[in-house]
Amino acid sequence: MSRAGRLSQIARWALLSGSGLCLLATALWLGQDQGNFASWVWVSIAAAVGASALIMGSLRLWQTSEPGLIWVLVILLAGVAFRLSLLPSTRYLSDDAYRYHWDGKVSLHGINPYQYPPSHPVLGSLPADDIDTRINHPDVRTVYPPLAQISFACAYWLTPGSLRGFQYLLLLSEILCWLLLWRELRRRKLPQANLLILVWSPLILFETYLPGHVDALALPWLTLFIIALGKKQCVRVGLFLALACLIKPLALIFVPAAAWHLGLKPALKTAATFLAICLLLYAPFLSAGFHLFSSMWLMGKFWSFNASLAAILEEILPRDLARAVALLTLAGLLLASVMRTRDLLSRLALAMGAFVVCTTTLFPWYLIWMFPILVLRPDPALLLLSALSPLTEIVSIGFRLDGSWDLPLWVRLTLYLPFFLLLAIAAKRRWGMFRG
Repeated sequence: MSRAGRLSQIARWALLSGSGLCLLATALWLGQDQGNFASWVWVSIAAAVGASALIMGSLRLWQTSEPGLIWVLVILLAGVAFRLSLLPSTRYLSDDAYRYHWDGKVSLHGINPYQYPPSHPVLGSLPADDIDTRINHPDVRTVYPPLAQISFACAYWLTPGSLRGFQYLLLLSEILCWLLLWRELRRRKLPQANLLILVWSPLILFETYLPGHVDALALPWLTLFIIALGKKQCVRVGLFLALACLIKPLALIFVPAAAWHLGLKPALKTAATFLAICLLLYAPFLSAGFHLFSSMWLMGKFWSFNASLAAILEEILPRDLARAVALLTLAGLLLASVMRTRDLLSRLALAMGAFVVCTTTLFPWYLIWMFPILVLRPDPALLLLSALSPLTEIVSIGFRLDGSWDLPLWVRLTLYLPFFLLLAIAAKRRWGMFRG
């Protein structure tokens, strides 16, 4: 090996090692109770964004050279270590997991979780846990679909009175997703270093284990959906898409790409499988009637956070009309994304990009859904958005202090100006989601 080759190799290993050490330090900080809450959040955000920069740089260097089997295993084991180091944390950036714990308790005691909100007197006889007082929106029925409810019940059964069981399920889901993607990268002869995008993502650490969001439970199902779709296995596509949607219906944005890729008759077979699985898992909860979807409807109608196009539309149009225009724009972009000649991964990435542009609500954990696609088809704009999105957790400081949930304008500009700039450059140069 030439001297230049040796120096290049040293640079790759140095940056990879530095990225891992930075991420470990970030995870250890997140897992501790250090200083006041605002300082903890600010340091965490800075560390997460800094670690993302190092990881993106490391990924770039490794695109032309495989790290080898041993180092891939080290990357995976380090990912597990980063996550385990977060578990001791007593500081959380979200209170969603308390609702997961409550829903699991309600289900395990034989009560339909869609039937009553947590504050209903009928549920007063359930065993009391200390964390029940932290449930968000106690007057609103649960919004989470049936497979999520089954997962919550399993988590509660594992560790009643604690959120640890849910975190264990998250870790198990992630590891399964890693192994599936590793195998798929090797099958497609793509750089195995792409695993860094998911396994070492500071966003995943930030939004999945403090104390957790349900989105990560869908990662293996979404990955299996992508793999089955690439092989045009209709029944499996319908099965895995249904399972992902039954964690959270965000996966529906991939329906146009799937239907176009499969063709008419196979798509109908897939749709039949999808509907059968949904009906099967919703069947035990049908006694709740309209309440199965009432909270989901309320969330879609009234909630908004960190929007881009929708926020601009709401400044110039009445709120309901602005949301309708944003929804129609999303539908148009999803249809347009499949009608040009490009490959499946580009269409799936375009669907995610269209969602980011048009949604009225973009919590940072929603971006977790794009990671299996990015591992197989890295996109510069979406990668940058994932690296900067921890900035939105600044709102947790205001929420802790006075209950406000206002995202500063400078955060939106920092997120979206570079995102749209890279999106335009990628479209012109046919990078990432615009390949083909």
